[in-house]
Amino acid sequence: MKKLFYILIFLSFACFSDAKADKALNARCKPFVQAPHVVIKVVYEPLRYDHSKSPRTLENLHRKEYGGTTHDDYRINGLTPYNLKTTLDFNMFKKVFNDGVTCFYPGEIHLTLTLKDPVIYIARDVKNGTCAYDITMRHEQTHEAVNLEALEYYIPKIRDGFLGVVKKYAVAGRQKDDIVLEKVQESLQKKYFEALNPILEELQQAILSEQSKFDTVENYNYESSLCYGKR
Repeated sequence: MKKLFYILIFLSFACFSDAKADKALNARCKPFVQAPHVVIKVVYEPLRYDHSKSPRTLENLHRKEYGGTTHDDYRINGLTPYNLKTTLDFNMFKKVFNDGVTCFYPGEIHLTLTLKDPVIYIARDVKNGTCAYDITMRHEQTHEAVNLEALEYYIPKIRDGFLGVVKKYAVAGRQKDDIVLEKVQESLQKKYFEALNPILEELQQAILSEQSKFDTVENYNYESSLCYGKR
């Protein structure tokens, strides 16, 4: 079952700071345009399990696709990648005054964060019902829990950073209607992502830092010791 929740925000122009464009034009525009309605949605796609891959394939996935490293003399029995997809959808409107002054502003803005296709890989030669399988599964489920907890922790920071840039660029006035809405939208989307990307990168680094605490030689040796003399 998909799990999701919404953060609904109704913004007020009273708290908007002026954009970098002409402040006088922006001030003229504000009383005549509607403040954007911001919807932030977080989606958790269903977790699945994959038992079809060899340890060598998992190692290649870990190194090439996810940029991971491995410890010498330790093979990969399991893998839990992290894939957060960020999408941004909004439409643009404009109001043109009789003297040609044009106000551009976004309507409803949807920011969606999707934990995309979460999967726990268990190497195909690690048989269900064995101690090695149970230990590997527990290890990978711990990684998945870190992924979820880190995202939950960063949601307020992502929200605040996004709302900050929306407030800053809520309306833009021009002396005349000389640009198409799509160009304004592209420029605005770029500004939104410029504000979001450093926070998302910080989230990624925080996840890698936490995950590395479990992927140590000491922890591997401890987990292996739990299966001594067991099937």
